[in-house]
Amino acid sequence: MSSLTKNVFLNTIACPTFGWRLKNGKIVEDRSPETLYWMDQGKQIGKLARELYPDGVFVNVPDNETAAALTSEIVADSKVRIIFEGTFITGNYVAKADILIRKGKSWDLVEVKSGLNVKEEHIADMAYTTLIAQKSGFKISNILLQLINKEYRLGMPLENLFVRSNCTEDVLEMVKKFSPYLSKVDHFVHSIDEPEPEPTINCKKCSEFKQCIGKDIKNPIFQIPRLSEKAFTALSSEGILSIFDIPESFKLTPIQRQVVKCIKSGEVEIDPVMRERLDEVVWPAYYLDFETTQTAIPLYPKLGPYDIFPTQYSIHICDRLGNITGHREYIANPKLDCRKELAKRLIADLDKKGSIIAYSNYEKTRINALCEAFPDLEKPLQALIERIVDLEKSVKCVHHPQFAGRTSIKVVLPALVTDLSYDGLAISGGGCAMVVFAMMAQGMMSPEEIEQKKAELLAYCKLDTLAMVRVHEQLCDLLEK
Repeated sequence: MSSLTKNVFLNTIACPTFGWRLKNGKIVEDRSPETLYWMDQGKQIGKLARELYPDGVFVNVPDNETAAALTSEIVADSKVRIIFEGTFITGNYVAKADILIRKGKSWDLVEVKSGLNVKEEHIADMAYTTLIAQKSGFKISNILLQLINKEYRLGMPLENLFVRSNCTEDVLEMVKKFSPYLSKVDHFVHSIDEPEPEPTINCKKCSEFKQCIGKDIKNPIFQIPRLSEKAFTALSSEGILSIFDIPESFKLTPIQRQVVKCIKSGEVEIDPVMRERLDEVVWPAYYLDFETTQTAIPLYPKLGPYDIFPTQYSIHICDRLGNITGHREYIANPKLDCRKELAKRLIADLDKKGSIIAYSNYEKTRINALCEAFPDLEKPLQALIERIVDLEKSVKCVHHPQFAGRTSIKVVLPALVTDLSYDGLAISGGGCAMVVFAMMAQGMMSPEEIEQKKAELLAYCKLDTLAMVRVHEQLCDLLEK
């Protein structure tokens, strides 16, 4: 019988059906470039954490039984102070500790994570490891979470990359909650039949929802914006999981009621205020979109871990609605910190007059960050900010059944512009664009691959601004209908 891991245990507690599917190989593993990249980054952070202890002993064997036996041998050797990947087995469960530090007759357990802040999921991870270690007879003094230090900068000593939080109290409290689940989870995941799924608020973000309880549900109630757990429970307890089944008497906010009404009727409704918002545009208009990146370990000096910064932009220029007169673009050299060059080019490419049309507040936030980084460019950059018109505010005036309460460009475009699509692009999402640039900057691609990826990044960003042009047209057409 194969060992039960932390991933299976924690997921089964959240949803026995998901845990069963995970344990029995019914869930397709996410192998997207973004997921693989961040998994690799986590491994790199773990490797750097081990470099802080040159005398550490690495339990680097693939077989869990062998690893657990080797861990016991190493623990018995009083000369060993540090252990990496110490392995513990109790029953069908296996757990591995990132770092163990000897403290007399007991040990400190250190969990290494590549994030900046303590999260509940980190506490849960450490609670599982602690529980299995304790059940196997291992004595633990303190439970520490080792995170990335936001103040770290390139050139600093390696120890400055990390900060530690003592989470012993919170972890032990969760260990008490987890302990009764050991036998229950073991039973669930090893049963022959898949457990019958029960709807919970966690289904909203579950990758299996459409293959599980939501398989035959058209417009699930999760599409209602900001649906509270209390409201979800009230609906699901009555067997209501589709928006079409929500009774008129059910209490919803005005915005939620509008979304439900729109989906049920299948009709588009426009808030009159949209005309005022669209009338804010001064021609010529410059449709602007940034792509950005961020990494755990800074790519360049003066940047901190996970600092977000623009790496490219696209600008479509129109002298009137829908009439494109030009296109300008920029992409940084991944080997250099090109933020100031980007800022200067941006100022020049956006000229001095006309609205700058962005989608959401993101571009404004990024330009503000450039102002802080380069005070000598603050005046012309602030002048750009004053010209920004947020197209998404106008989109939010449209109640469209295909929007399902959302207004991201990826949702709005196929609903309003049927002849323009991201399908077929090598890069078709901001998360992928972020990762691709980071990989180029970290030397993970050949020069030939870099040139190809640059072209793909430019094509993606260009489509973003073209999409804004076309959506703007359709919004104005809706006003005339």
